[in-house]
Amino acid sequence: MIMMTAAASLLAMLPTASAHERQLLRVGYTDKPGYLVFDANHYYHGMLYESIESIATYLGANIIYVPGSLEENRQRLQSGDIDIIASSDSISGYTVPDAILLSPPDSKTIPLARGIGWLEVNTNNPALIGSIESSLKELRSVAPLHMLHLLEKYHEQDRSSLNLTPEEKQYLAEHPVIKAMASPGQPPYTYFTDSGTHTGVVADIMALIAADLDIRIEVIPNQAQADMLQQLADGQITLITDFYADYNWARQHNADLTLPYLTLNYVTVMRKDQPLPDTPIIACPRSHFYVHEYIEKMFPPEQLVYYDTVQECMAAVNNRQADMTFVKSITAQSDIHLGNYYNLYTNSNVVFSHEVAMAVSSQADPLLVRILNKEIAHIGQQQIASIVNRQVYTVQSQDTLSALIYRNPISALLYCTSVLVTIILALLFLMRLNRRHNEALYREAHYIKEVDMYNLRWFVKKLPENLERYQAERAQGKMFLLVLSAQHISFLRELYSRKTFNQALVGLIEKARTANDWLLSHAMSSDTIAIAVLCRLPEGFTMEQAATKLTQDASSCIVNGTPMKILYHVGLCAIPPEGPIDAANLLNNAMLAYAESVSHNRDISIYNADLRQHLLYQKQMESLMDKALKNGEFKIYLQPKYNLKTQTIIAAEALVRWQSPELGFLLPNRFIDLFERNGFAIALDYYMLETVCRYQRERIDQGLPVIPISVNQSGLHITEENYLKRMKAIAQKYQLPPDTIELEITETAFIDYNSHDAHYNAAAIVSQLRHLGFRLSMDDFCTGYSSIAMLQHLPMDVMKIDRSMLLAAEKSPRALTILQHIVDLGQSLNMDVLTEGIETRQQELLLLSIGCHLGQGFLFSRPMPLEEFAAFVEEHSIES
Repeated sequence: MIMMTAAASLLAMLPTASAHERQLLRVGYTDKPGYLVFDANHYYHGMLYESIESIATYLGANIIYVPGSLEENRQRLQSGDIDIIASSDSISGYTVPDAILLSPPDSKTIPLARGIGWLEVNTNNPALIGSIESSLKELRSVAPLHMLHLLEKYHEQDRSSLNLTPEEKQYLAEHPVIKAMASPGQPPYTYFTDSGTHTGVVADIMALIAADLDIRIEVIPNQAQADMLQQLADGQITLITDFYADYNWARQHNADLTLPYLTLNYVTVMRKDQPLPDTPIIACPRSHFYVHEYIEKMFPPEQLVYYDTVQECMAAVNNRQADMTFVKSITAQSDIHLGNYYNLYTNSNVVFSHEVAMAVSSQADPLLVRILNKEIAHIGQQQIASIVNRQVYTVQSQDTLSALIYRNPISALLYCTSVLVTIILALLFLMRLNRRHNEALYREAHYIKEVDMYNLRWFVKKLPENLERYQAERAQGKMFLLVLSAQHISFLRELYSRKTFNQALVGLIEKARTANDWLLSHAMSSDTIAIAVLCRLPEGFTMEQAATKLTQDASSCIVNGTPMKILYHVGLCAIPPEGPIDAANLLNNAMLAYAESVSHNRDISIYNADLRQHLLYQKQMESLMDKALKNGEFKIYLQPKYNLKTQTIIAAEALVRWQSPELGFLLPNRFIDLFERNGFAIALDYYMLETVCRYQRERIDQGLPVIPISVNQSGLHITEENYLKRMKAIAQKYQLPPDTIELEITETAFIDYNSHDAHYNAAAIVSQLRHLGFRLSMDDFCTGYSSIAMLQHLPMDVMKIDRSMLLAAEKSPRALTILQHIVDLGQSLNMDVLTEGIETRQQELLLLSIGCHLGQGFLFSRPMPLEEFAAFVEEHSIES
């Protein structure tokens, strides 16, 4: 009761929720991929998850997901710890699972959709049942295909293996070769090489299908679409690989259709040299389905002229026999370029689309259609897209010099009256083409289209030339490089979209450059995160002051109609006033300073010899850390925790020191921050924990007294995969009595309280650790923003007050009052309250005066090697 009263009094001081906030609904679930799963990045996925979130919008509710088995969730539902149970439906044939059929009599089961899942709600909450059912009904009325869309979406993400029946396998064994034909002359869609080999997008898809089915699809070359359709109707071939997915069209040619496997878009091809007339003449290929289905419905008969092939239609437009034609978007550029139709172009606007399937002769066994349908469903659209991209690139790479020449106007050559003039003009023309080509290649290598800006390769190449223009300023030491990027740029891009935010950022930099003539040239990194700027120091400014002015000038903008303030990380590097310039090294130094500002969350960092030495030193530590862990260079030191009243030892804290042959004796402040950033802190934590556990086990086995020893836990463990599994293995390995090992969790590093999900995730981890026998200590209490939240949500055993609070209480009566209430609060929550950093007797007396009886600090003892601690314990009394 005392605990609840104290917590309530503190919570009362926090801001209360507004009356219009959404209600919170707790949903119990069991992880199941494709349905509802919580990944390592703290995101939920699955069709069951998306269904629940869709309904939550209509309920006006925020959802908190609580993991557990069905049995655990039903117990929580009965006790009121959760409001809803979400169950997945993955049963073949969409039958109701037995677990749902046998649900408790006091619960109501609400089906979401076949193949997705069910919700279970306690019948004691009829209002919630009614709200869910009405919300589900409204969602279905607004979007009746929403649930079907989810099934299709996650089927695409998690395709099952190709399962053929014995009858289907027997058919394939008896028909190892299937004769087929494909549409000719449409690279890269489908075409034949000079040797008669079928190639292109359709050919690659057929090869994929044949490999999966362990057969061979023999595609016979042909020259005309009409001849191919006739051979299918007569049964001379079994299959057409690319058939318009229309059952009427299939019936006309005595064929059965498979499921579609590809969608084709069609664009317009026209001439460059004249505008389109009001009543254009349209060139149409005979025997093509899209002509009958689309073109003949779009234009009257008097505007249509017919040709045998698509190539003849292209030639007709090029030769002014027609004004336009329609071709597939993926073949349009190759039709123009490889056909040398330099006077044609396409605006790339899609006019109509249709799907492509395979047509099977009606004289063939219908079993083949069923087999092909299974295979089409098995193939992922990502594989299809990859094939299309590869083939488009392959055809475009076949561009020839002749095609390059014909794509440009050559009318001047018609007026040449002699071979000499013709050769000269041709050479000049080729030189012009070569110059344009080189300019395009240069731009491709040095330009970032996404942000319309040059890249760092261009910046380095141009830097010596640009510095030559400012030789006088350089001699005066006024030239420097600046590298900057927006803070939290990944989050901002996700919030506003990458393209929108990049445009806003580039606009800001351009605006700032207009207002500051000392910003001379700039370029963007290839990942479009950082911008490098060549700067001339403005009069009366230091480099840091100039950088501050730039970030202030580019700090405010409007994105998608929303005002936004942007903060920056900046790196600076002065350019030497004389001597040769190593442009790449100068930029690298500025990037090092920028990296330093990012890693230490600073606004501005300046490159100097100390920074370079610091970075080299950190790199050396990184190169040695794995070897150091393997060779036992990390030493455990123990600092006693004691009772201030009795001066007896109550526990100890394990601290780490690095005795490096190369670097010397290092305290934690020299390497812990680096290890936290590069992730090595996880391995070091396990090393310390195992060393301390082994030490405790040995003392127990020798019949020696044992006191709790605390070991720090890095904040990286909260996202570590299998963290609890590894901790359980350690607990089982050493079989220590409960509370022999204490885990010190830093509130500022271990838990992120920006989301409700983090509360439950952290609480579950802490609860499991206590269940394994570990004692939990809240380290550095009052140094962060999550102290009260941790008290409210996490069942901790020890409150460890940071030394900064003790120092403040010595100087300020107000701080002393706060410290007094913190001690009272911890004790009222049945927590051991300990203050660290005690160095004077006056500090001991101050803590005793406010009721804090536990402490740690140099006054009682400094940290000592693990080997010396046993002797220290024997010389001092131990509090049981």
